[in-house]
Amino acid sequence: MKTGIFTSAGKGIGYGHYGRCRALKEGFEEKGVTADLFIQGECDLKFTGCDVYSADWTTETGLCRNYDVCVIDSYLTTEKQLTEIASYGSLCVFIDDTNRLDYPEGIVLNGSLFAENIPYKGKPSQMILAGCKYAMLRRPFWDFDSYPEERSGIFLSAGGSGAGKIASEICRLLLDNTDEDIFVISEAKPVDSARVQAFFGLSAGGMAEMMSGRLFAVSAAGQTSYELARTAVPSVLFGMAENQRINLENWKKTGFAISVGFYGDKNFDKLIKQTLTHIQDKDKNRSMSSLGPLYIDGQGVRRAVSMIMEVAE
Repeated sequence: MKTGIFTSAGKGIGYGHYGRCRALKEGFEEKGVTADLFIQGECDLKFTGCDVYSADWTTETGLCRNYDVCVIDSYLTTEKQLTEIASYGSLCVFIDDTNRLDYPEGIVLNGSLFAENIPYKGKPSQMILAGCKYAMLRRPFWDFDSYPEERSGIFLSAGGSGAGKIASEICRLLLDNTDEDIFVISEAKPVDSARVQAFFGLSAGGMAEMMSGRLFAVSAAGQTSYELARTAVPSVLFGMAENQRINLENWKKTGFAISVGFYGDKNFDKLIKQTLTHIQDKDKNRSMSSLGPLYIDGQGVRRAVSMIMEVAE
């Protein structure tokens, strides 16, 4: 079964789409199926590795030909482009977050929290795989079971496409309002402090290990929020892009995370300060922590790949 996975990532886009496409690639390979991964965008090899193809497949849609299964994950595609790709005869899998388009026939895959409630139109030959049971996490998170009894420090991520100014502002807030060390995903320390450590280009395993030891997280509400839930790290989540709004709303409903709205909102700093007392309370922190793995069990990729292969065969 020849499989191609096509996504957009890098500068100005971020690496959330890449992360879940990498996860699907690993899921197919676990089943003995080689999957080619194509990325449109300016990418850092420290994030993607060398086993990917860099190509503008949205304009050169012919790259999607000759695959038995064609997985598409990009906000940069139009219905016209997707219809053209679907016409090549592959089983198409369209990864969605917000019911963005009227997708062609094939499989629509949405692993977002409560996505099963989205009113997809559906078509006679279309399968909908929706809900957090299909959350696409990278391989080290699938069978993750390292939940330390004692945790310390704060995990901070402001997005993979470069958000130094935001990380700097939040770092200062945390330094002024907590006594915890800060572990930030950044090329360089956003604040010159002995309490701040910066990490860049971590492997998925390294990321899981680093997350799991932290008392709580402050993070953009993208793909990282699902990894934080899997590692049971209570989270303060904020929005960086409009497509994260639904994640902010839904994680708030679960009780695992606290939403502080969008970066740049008038009361953003004030809301973060208010959450810090709550999330550092020992009993409340433990209660929040226990909820994460109940929603994200790590088996989403395996479920999705099994369903895709069943349909393709």
